[in-house]
Amino acid sequence: MKKLFLSIVLVLALSVASYSQRVVWEDDFETSKGWSEYEDKDGSALVKDGVFLVKSKGTREFITKCKTNIDINKNFTITADANVKDGLKEDQYIGMAVDFMDNKNFSVFLVEKGFVWFFQFRDGNKVREDKEYIKPRSKKDQKMVKFEMQRKGSNIMFLVNDEETIETKIDKIESNRIGFYVSGGQEVSFDNVKIMQ
Repeated sequence: MKKLFLSIVLVLALSVASYSQRVVWEDDFETSKGWSEYEDKDGSALVKDGVFLVKSKGTREFITKCKTNIDINKNFTITADANVKDGLKEDQYIGMAVDFMDNKNFSVFLVEKGFVWFFQFRDGNKVREDKEYIKPRSKKDQKMVKFEMQRKGSNIMFLVNDEETIETKIDKIESNRIGFYVSGGQEVSFDNVKIMQ
């Protein structure tokens, strides 16, 4: 009986281990791992003081990207922390991009005060759009935002502060580049980016 019990425990442990993901890429911004750092008329992005500081100017949108080692043919989870200097506001967006080929071809999850969006762009045209209401839990949730993006097969789920928000289909992923998006004159410090597979 004891051997049977130990065998069952071992099988269960191996099953759980086969489904768990491990960190395959991470960045704490002590140095840059290849993020696009630049400044132009739309904003700036700089690795500074252990964070990735991204600012947009005026009503403009600003997106920055980085090549990673995601295996685009497998499931993955991406997490990142964002500190929004003035807190989330309506019609001012911060977010995380995936499948970033160029400024006209990418998918992005965006957060504003009260809502989460998903957009997919191909050749500069918006081909997918989803929107979901989220109820802010506290003022802290408006400043400190934890992103999590989970790909499971053809579905992709976005979590904000551990709350499931949007789950949508994504036909295929062609690029292993990810990015951050900031608009509306906001200043956001991104940190602790992890990719698990």
